Amino acid sequence: LAIPEIIKGNNALLIAPTGTGKTEAAFLPVFHKFLEERSEGIAILYITPLRALNRDLLERILWWGEKLKIKVEVRHGDTSKHIRRKQALAPPEMLITTPETLQAILIGKVMRRHLKNVRFVIVDEVHELAEDKRGAQLSLGLERLREIVKQEFQRVGISATIGSANKVAKFLGNNVKVLKVSTSKEVEISVEKPKPKKIDKEIAQEIHSSIDASSRVRRIRELINKHSSTLIFVNTRELSEILASRLKILNESVGIHHSSLSQEVRVETEKEFKEQKLKALVCTSSLELGIDIGSIDLVIQYKSPRQVTRLLQRIGRSGHRLGKKSKGIIITTDADDALESLVIARRALKEKFEDIEIEEKPYDVLAHQLVGLALDFGRITKERAYNIIKRSYVFRNLTYKEMEDVLELLNQMRLLWVEQDRFGKTKNSRKYYYENLSTIPDERKYFVKNIVTQENIGSLDEAFVANYVEEGVTIIFKGSPWRILSVSEKEILVEPSRTIEGAIPSWVGEEIPTPYEIAREVGKWRRKEKIYFPCDDYTKKIALSKVRRQKQKNLPIPSDKLILIEIVGNIAIIHSCFGLRVNQTLGRLFSALLTSKLGHSIALQVDAYRIILHAPKIYVKELFDIDPEVIEPLLSVSLKRTSLFRWKFLHVARRFGAISREVSYADVNLKRIIKAYEGTAIYKETLKELFSSVLDIKNAKKVLQRIKNKEIELKMVELKEPSPIAELGLKAYSEIILPERAERIILKSLKDRILNKRVELFCLYCAKWSCYLKVKNIDPDIKCENCGAKMLAILKRDENKLKKLYRRYKNGERLSKEEMKEIKAMQTSANLFLSYGRLSVIALAGRGIGPEVAKRVLGNSRDEEELYRNILKAEREYARTRQFWD
Repeated sequence: LAIPEIIKGNNALLIAPTGTGKTEAAFLPVFHKFLEERSEGIAILYITPLRALNRDLLERILWWGEKLKIKVEVRHGDTSKHIRRKQALAPPEMLITTPETLQAILIGKVMRRHLKNVRFVIVDEVHELAEDKRGAQLSLGLERLREIVKQEFQRVGISATIGSANKVAKFLGNNVKVLKVSTSKEVEISVEKPKPKKIDKEIAQEIHSSIDASSRVRRIRELINKHSSTLIFVNTRELSEILASRLKILNESVGIHHSSLSQEVRVETEKEFKEQKLKALVCTSSLELGIDIGSIDLVIQYKSPRQVTRLLQRIGRSGHRLGKKSKGIIITTDADDALESLVIARRALKEKFEDIEIEEKPYDVLAHQLVGLALDFGRITKERAYNIIKRSYVFRNLTYKEMEDVLELLNQMRLLWVEQDRFGKTKNSRKYYYENLSTIPDERKYFVKNIVTQENIGSLDEAFVANYVEEGVTIIFKGSPWRILSVSEKEILVEPSRTIEGAIPSWVGEEIPTPYEIAREVGKWRRKEKIYFPCDDYTKKIALSKVRRQKQKNLPIPSDKLILIEIVGNIAIIHSCFGLRVNQTLGRLFSALLTSKLGHSIALQVDAYRIILHAPKIYVKELFDIDPEVIEPLLSVSLKRTSLFRWKFLHVARRFGAISREVSYADVNLKRIIKAYEGTAIYKETLKELFSSVLDIKNAKKVLQRIKNKEIELKMVELKEPSPIAELGLKAYSEIILPERAERIILKSLKDRILNKRVELFCLYCAKWSCYLKVKNIDPDIKCENCGAKMLAILKRDENKLKKLYRRYKNGERLSKEEMKEIKAMQTSANLFLSYGRLSVIALAGRGIGPEVAKRVLGNSRDEEELYRNILKAEREYARTRQFWD
């Protein structure tokens, strides 16, 4: 199918499932054409989004290159200086590279010369690039390459099965022929909600989980044992850690693979899995693209994959050879998850794929590429630059005025000089260009410390911290709920929480959004109370269980044609089957309207099927009366006050060069900077990015219009407790391990830490004797071994300095005010020891507890158990206010 078209010299987009040999079908005809007419320099560019190209694929390309005497080499960010120098002196005939490295070599003096004879450009995984800013940058990079080559080169795109094939073809270039291979491989997809068994009770105790969650882990273990190599896909890094740890407790030979692990760890895990030292691998989208991990006979998708294209790409990793069956099982968790998974499985087998959304004219990418053009030519007319940019499908709708606005900003920042009809490079251009080769945001990490045990329990991404973390908020992290006590530049102090109600999962920013079409179809199945995909009776029963319970209670069933507003106390649960991004749009809009009415901010929780607002009922129903056309202007005003806007603004400003990449969210007064740039291209791009990547304005308008047209009905009910379908949204985190009910687990950790802490006892009577030992080893009858006195001060820091200070005081030396404070503190601690003995040492061993606080803590404690409780309270208070003391 593909080979004749490519040999004819046509631009082509080759769409085929994983494992069908599409890569060979792309590069072999290109090799054939190259050999017919050899040329100097680089003739073939192979661009891949992955720095670590599938090693198996690379070996195959190198093997063919060697047999056909074609020099093939790789160049990316990790390529050594030595190899880069060799390539500059003697370039390969085919260069395998990444979009970012292409940007770097476009302005390289020597490499630019070697690019003059490029005749073929192959873009691998083009569907991955088309949807984001990397793709926009590549699209303009290819137009700049065309200026070097002085003529059009043949473009070949390789893509997994996708929707919007024509759109991706236009993204690749002009006159691109779409060559689509139907799923010739047989795909077998099943959906299961494992039924709990007796053994699951034992497993639940072993893995510290609920019986329901342990039934899923047990079923996964059964599937691993029935197959020789299994890939288990999950949607977030957090969930991969939780699931892998549970399987390891059960002695399963399981590895873990996600983007936060170092490259060395990932490569080692891939190797062990390929060599079958590991029977299974729990992974995220880090293994969706073609990394070579050998033969796989089963793919398990844990929880709904959210999207059809994602499911097929993941399942395509099994039976990874032509003619072999791809086998996938979706293990689901609850009614929402099961119903959504069944909808996706059905759409996958019917090849109903999501549309690809190509980001329109991103201004930050435009800024970088305008500087690139200035570096390409030294100086260039605005008209020529505009014509080059407009050739890119991504920038086809860019106006001349928009380009001039971006140029003006770059001129103000001295990244370019700009005259009436032309612009050119400045001394700052090259540095800015190289610093911004990547459009992927740099992320700082924040350590999370448990104040009870004083242990670091992991780290959170800057994006999550910026958007959700503040004092008093409960988050779900490392499989448990934690309450945030304080946030500083480097760390977040937390304590275990005994509730998950309203808790924000730390993977919330990573979650793959359920699209509008899929959520609507889930709504349709609810309305018809029917399953349209074969599955076992138990899974079918669970998928419709909440719908049936809702019906039994004579409550309306929210669907694609009915929005149910459910009022429970001061909480409004709006059941809206329109997908995560539509609900995010409507939720943020409603929250903004209620905030302006009530004069205080409104708590908002959103998923693909619900919008949960903490607001009085009187205002809720009228929210839907809003004119669909005012969504965008209203959100443009309200979003700028959110942490989400500030976070996005920081990244856009970094890509523009307005804020250094080293500067973190915590380092700058973003509100002030945003005000200074209001109305500029940076500000506008931030809004554009939010509208395109977080929200779904188009479909939100559609929903409001359908309500106006009476195509969607609105119903409101007041209830004493949440309806069955509402419960799903309020208690959605079934993987979470709640700390065992009683406070004793927390207190035990505190007790262990305090009893194992070392303190120094120093005799104030003779000022000669001291001893250094763990709290648990202190004898209740301890006294000074020199003079027999019990006037012992408890020291935690600067021991020698404090002892010397006390001796000076005892010798009658004059001391400063600050020094006298230290003396008084020692005397107070010694008096406490006289009164309370070992209990005073326990109190003073608490973090941030000095003699005055210890006096209060000891005075309020009737027994040792209560003492530990009061120490915990004091430590929490210190953690919350420590910025004022440290």
